[in-house]
Amino acid sequence: LKLQFLYLIGHFRPTSRARGVVDMKIKNVFMAMLLLIASVFLAMRSLEEKKAAAPALTKKLAAAEGDAAEKAEALRTTNDELDALKTSSSKKEAAQAADIASKDEQTAQLREQAEALTEELEKVKAALEAQQAAGGGLSEDLGRARQELADAKAAAAEKEAALVGELEASKAKEGELTKELEVAADAAKAKEGVMAKELEEARADAAAKEKAAAAELDAAKADAAAKEEAAAAVHQQQEAKTKGHSSTENVVADLLNASGSDELLGVVYEVTSLGVRHVVAPMASHCAAGDYLPGTVDLVRSIMANSLRQPRALHVYEALMQDVAFNVASDEIFIFYVLLDRGEMWYEQSVLKRRDAFRAFSEMHPNVFFVTWNPPLVDPDTGFIGANVIPVPDWTDFYLHSDDPLKPPYESRANGVTWRGGAEGRFGGGGVAPGFTATDRYDVVSRFQGVPDADVKFGFSRWQEPVHRANVTARGDVPDALWSDDAPAYRKVQLDIDGYSSAWELRRMLQSGIPVVKVDSRRFVQWFYPELENGEHLLVVDADSVVEAAVAVALDKGRCEAMAKAARARMHDRIYGVRGSEYATPLDGLTRRILRNFRSYTTPRDWRIRRSSQAAAASSLPPAPPPLPEYVRPKPPGVVIDLLEALGTDVLLGVVYEVRRERMRRIDARIGPGGAGENLEYKLRLLPALELIDALKNVVAPSLKEDETFYFYHLLDDGDKWYEARVRSRGKQLSSFSAKHPNMFFVHWNPPLVDRGTGFIGENMIPIPDWFGFRTDLPVPRPCAERKRGVVWRGATSGRRIEAAAPADDVTHWYNGTDRYRAVAAFRGVPNADVKFNAVKFNPKGGIPPDMLDETGRRFGPEDFAAYQVRLSVDGFANTWGLRDALLGGTPVLVAHSRHFVQWFYPKLENGTNVLVAHLSGLVAAAQRMTDDTAACDAVGAAGRALGMEIAQNRPGEIHRIMRDFRSYAEPRDWRINGTADL
Repeated sequence: LKLQFLYLIGHFRPTSRARGVVDMKIKNVFMAMLLLIASVFLAMRSLEEKKAAAPALTKKLAAAEGDAAEKAEALRTTNDELDALKTSSSKKEAAQAADIASKDEQTAQLREQAEALTEELEKVKAALEAQQAAGGGLSEDLGRARQELADAKAAAAEKEAALVGELEASKAKEGELTKELEVAADAAKAKEGVMAKELEEARADAAAKEKAAAAELDAAKADAAAKEEAAAAVHQQQEAKTKGHSSTENVVADLLNASGSDELLGVVYEVTSLGVRHVVAPMASHCAAGDYLPGTVDLVRSIMANSLRQPRALHVYEALMQDVAFNVASDEIFIFYVLLDRGEMWYEQSVLKRRDAFRAFSEMHPNVFFVTWNPPLVDPDTGFIGANVIPVPDWTDFYLHSDDPLKPPYESRANGVTWRGGAEGRFGGGGVAPGFTATDRYDVVSRFQGVPDADVKFGFSRWQEPVHRANVTARGDVPDALWSDDAPAYRKVQLDIDGYSSAWELRRMLQSGIPVVKVDSRRFVQWFYPELENGEHLLVVDADSVVEAAVAVALDKGRCEAMAKAARARMHDRIYGVRGSEYATPLDGLTRRILRNFRSYTTPRDWRIRRSSQAAAASSLPPAPPPLPEYVRPKPPGVVIDLLEALGTDVLLGVVYEVRRERMRRIDARIGPGGAGENLEYKLRLLPALELIDALKNVVAPSLKEDETFYFYHLLDDGDKWYEARVRSRGKQLSSFSAKHPNMFFVHWNPPLVDRGTGFIGENMIPIPDWFGFRTDLPVPRPCAERKRGVVWRGATSGRRIEAAAPADDVTHWYNGTDRYRAVAAFRGVPNADVKFNAVKFNPKGGIPPDMLDETGRRFGPEDFAAYQVRLSVDGFANTWGLRDALLGGTPVLVAHSRHFVQWFYPKLENGTNVLVAHLSGLVAAAQRMTDDTAACDAVGAAGRALGMEIAQNRPGEIHRIMRDFRSYAEPRDWRINGTADL
């Protein structure tokens, strides 16, 4: 026993059996202590969890309060949450009670184990005492063991007391938490009551506001009704005052009644401050050809609808959009009857047959204006052309001849008088005569028969000549002696004789350097007649005096030269170069300037050449035309202001049109110069620009809904400036602009690639055909094997610099970073390659090696390119416009892969099928492969020609077809040539 006790206290090791018994006892004591410690730990952890749960509960209560403040529905949710919280608390209390009961049970078990241990120790004590009696010597050790055992029991009791204290504290904390929960629940209920009250107050406030808004709406409706009634009264007063501001439909009906016909001779436009509306009205299908040619009506009559699409008519429409609409007040309506007839039918109506009816019409409708390029004289003795009649310039080829060179000088011209013209005209005296012999032209031509050095005959080099020759002479009205198929030689004097209308060629004759003697028909005038002075700029005589006057002028060198010089100067200074004009090509803008001042044409004026009618008394009418006013540019709408901000400039590179269902107008904003400094206003008169106006008016506008408004920015720049803006400098700003204004579309004949990797050309970009036409008369080329082996190219030194191949300030070698330079350089020294520049532009000639230049500068024609097996195509500052002609030529076209521009037909091209595309680095190899394979050469050339013919045949009306589907261009497309995505 002593040994076992010593083992127990660590002084010796007893036998194994005794050691096992003691170990078991000790293990039981230690296990009890561990269980007690674990219980204490679990109780402490449970308390910590409850402490952590309290803030979360508080947060839930706060969230419940916030929800209750927002919605009444949240109140029920809060109650549900409180109920759930109470249930959870009850559950937690039950769980804690069960936990405490479990701990009490564990404590009782520990006490029982301690009592059992005490009994065992008593037994050990008895055994030790027995051993002491037997062996003695262990009393002191046993005392120490007892003391240690007492200490252990005291420590266990102390820990037990501490655990009980902690349990009591936990119960107290739980009570506090329960009380806090009850307080929170009470607060939530109080908050719920406050929120319910606030909700009721909010509902009452909303009802009051709704009632006030309804009252305001009723007041606004009443005010609007009052204003509408007042406006109607004002309108009725104005209508009664002017007798003419009636509905446009009534105006058209009255116009037809005044004409004595069920068809108009032109088109009617209604103009308000909102824009221009094309009024649908019955229009004659043809202009008249004259009573003397009944069998040729289908050949001679011009189609009225085609006249509507001629530049002169589109110029009028543009002027109405931009210049008239901007000068119309919000309560004004003006109607413009644009006459498309050449003049003869309008003369019949307004002068011969329906003069009184039209006078009454103008008195009834003073807001209706007549626009014509060939106004007849309603009163030849005063120069009056009718009420509210506005003469405008006619054919657009006028400005094309503004710089025509002078004809040979007086000494170099043949003697005598000359004239050529069509066998047409109004019968003399203004009545209907049995035949053509009663016309002014026949009368004058007959008078010059037998006059020495007079070459005055019928003859036409234009399309009318075969018609007149075959039909007029067949009737015997024009003897062969009065007809000539030869062009007249330049003579000392040239005649001007009116036909069915004014002679259009007079304007060119006056600036030719040859004096003009005009036969006074007393029937027609032109817009520039009042600028001419009889006897100074030309000589105006009647038919009876024309032979004598013309011969006298032809013999007087001084008078010939003075009159020709004065006429040319007047045409340039006062007509071609309108003084004070803001346009670089002033005649283009003259129609706009005239119509801008349309109100002044309500005053009757004398439109004759000054002192032209020798027998007429002095006119009581003031001279014409009225002075042209200064132009005040209106403020553009917000979309254009945003566009200018996106571009970072105060000028546009084109023109913006606002299109609605029934109205369209041009937004007036300044147009800057193009990339080469050219005037972009001039390009508005080119065919594509005029076709676009017609497409917007007749295709886009009718397709829109009543509440839709679209804007179309027609870019007139060839591409270089827009490329800089859209691709290099202002791309992000323009993309942001498109996101803000998705109803703005960009229209361009040379769109740049914004993203070369996808073929994206920018948001809402619509490519259209440019202004150059196709030549469909090119002959079919010979087979490839019969043509020169090799590749050919000619072009100018134009293009965008790609790489910094030379310093930026080295203008001599500036060009060597462009595609064209690198393409030409690649073929230097290549056998059978004829790839050279034939025009030097934008850089000094010294910067290009001589072997890269065609020193002759000869312009290659289709036959020159067709002589070779392969034709090269390389972009310059813009697309290479000749690509279309190259396709039509039937020669395989090798295109240097463009990294910048596309054209509207590019998606129809297929690399390797109807065209070849290669990088600059691979051009020579691609050309070599094509020249080695003559079968492929013929196949690609034939496919390219077929596509070229298809595109050329579709060119008329192509812009209309494109704009009909304009909405689809809002979706991004790949505009690259097919099969080039991997290049």
